[in-house]
Amino acid sequence: MKSKVRLIKIIAFIYLVFCSTISCSDDSTENLGKKNKNFVSRKIFNAHVVITDSIYKVINLRSPLIEEYEFAQTPYTEFPKGIDMDFYEKGKKPGHLKADYAKVIEVTGWYEARNNVVLINSSNDTLKTNRIFWDKKNRRIFSNDTVKIYRADGITTNISEHGIESTEDFKNYKLKKNKGTLPYNNELKK
Repeated sequence: MKSKVRLIKIIAFIYLVFCSTISCSDDSTENLGKKNKNFVSRKIFNAHVVITDSIYKVINLRSPLIEEYEFAQTPYTEFPKGIDMDFYEKGKKPGHLKADYAKVIEVTGWYEARNNVVLINSSNDTLKTNRIFWDKKNRRIFSNDTVKIYRADGITTNISEHGIESTEDFKNYKLKKNKGTLPYNNELKK
């Protein structure tokens, strides 16, 4: 009889422990789907990336650090310590981009460079600004910051205090609130 009472007490104890653990559930499992996915999934140090199309070089990129965020809602790549890049078009001298920071959102075709941005096109014209965006799909560049364009002739300078909208080679552009220096030929034609 004592053994039956003891067995019942043990079963009752186990039952109470079991019931108490079930009733004290942890709600943290409900938030698993809401966890932050915006973290670095891959880091590349002292990167030198060459991208080619068939036998032609398209991009020659150098960066001290590349960080990829492939699990973010919209995946992107950052160059937090700067970017130094040559880009090529068949039969033309390479263009060049240098900036202290860059961000690439490949799925949308949206690129950003900021802090000491220098962009040199294949004609050797130089654009300097603090921040610029490239819309890859429409092949356009944009900025709302002060933009300075120094033409290869060494004489022509364009300055825009409120940005630029341009083709990606900045040969056809619209400056906002601009000023500049243009060459002038003062010889009279007879």
